[in-house]
Amino acid sequence: MRLRMFHKVFILFLLLSILPLTVVGTRITLLNYRTLEHISSEMNTSMDVFMPMFERTLNEGITYSLYVIIIVIIVAIFFTASIVGPVERLRRAALRMSEGDYSGVPEVKTGDELEDLSRAFREMAEKLERTMKELELAHNQRRVFLDIMCHDLSNYLSIIGGFVSLLREEEKREDRREILEVISKNVRRMEEVLENARRLTRLEEGAPLELKERDIREMLILVRELFSRDGEKERIKLELPDEEITAEVDEIVEDVFLNLISNALKYSEGEVVVRAEARSDGVRVSVSDYGPGIPDEHKQTIFERFRRLDRGGVKGTGLGLAIAKSIVELHGGRIWVEDNSPRGSVFIVELPRRRAD
Repeated sequence: MRLRMFHKVFILFLLLSILPLTVVGTRITLLNYRTLEHISSEMNTSMDVFMPMFERTLNEGITYSLYVIIIVIIVAIFFTASIVGPVERLRRAALRMSEGDYSGVPEVKTGDELEDLSRAFREMAEKLERTMKELELAHNQRRVFLDIMCHDLSNYLSIIGGFVSLLREEEKREDRREILEVISKNVRRMEEVLENARRLTRLEEGAPLELKERDIREMLILVRELFSRDGEKERIKLELPDEEITAEVDEIVEDVFLNLISNALKYSEGEVVVRAEARSDGVRVSVSDYGPGIPDEHKQTIFERFRRLDRGGVKGTGLGLAIAKSIVELHGGRIWVEDNSPRGSVFIVELPRRRAD
């Protein structure tokens, strides 16, 4: 880049300096020649008499022009370097800033706009460095707060859940047992919220994936078995090929399928259809329900954190789909939702067979 810019400025300076000189010198030479021709004609003298004088004048003109061109080239080099040099130093400083090094911003003393640019660039680097330090401090504080909150709340919830289970075992009255069951379900829901918050934080901080070739078909079968305890297993219909569908993924991908199937069961009273197929570039898994569906204007926002639709009174935190999206994108895949026919939604996950590093 520096050489290209240097050449451009250098050539521009030469053109603006030498081209007018060449044009004027050529014009003067032609005028001298025509003047000598006119004198020769008036004096009725052969042009050969004046040619030595013309050639001497022409040679002197060429010599002086060469001197001028050399001087112009030297001036052009220094002039170009005075422009390109500071710009190149600022470019290198910008590259260092992109890598997190905000020191060493050059100080340009040219007394013109380049000096103003350097000063503004240095002020920007100082403000950016302060901002990044503040953001890092805030991030660390948030992480510490979240770890403490999740740890302490998890302990309290475990104690509450233990006592609720004990009370349920000893309680004889059915109405009170139902109340204790509601409390127990909300305790489990709070534990799920805390776990989702921890998981999303780990993903955002770049927790490494343990990639391994796994059978997506077997993974979906195991996820379906998890719903046996809630009595929802029979509502899940698997349409899977007989052969293996392998992809290089982390086992955390199970959470994606678990979340999509769980949501489909919540928002639909009928069956939920889970399909999987091997494709030339990877694996596609779809989860279809026959619920109320999702309007087009919300098909993107539902994957954002703490953004959810209030459909049918179903409660949630808005973290599940955000976590699913993060997991899929960490594997180099993509996730989206489409309309089901005749009604409902289809969530589609595409995972590459191997993640591109």
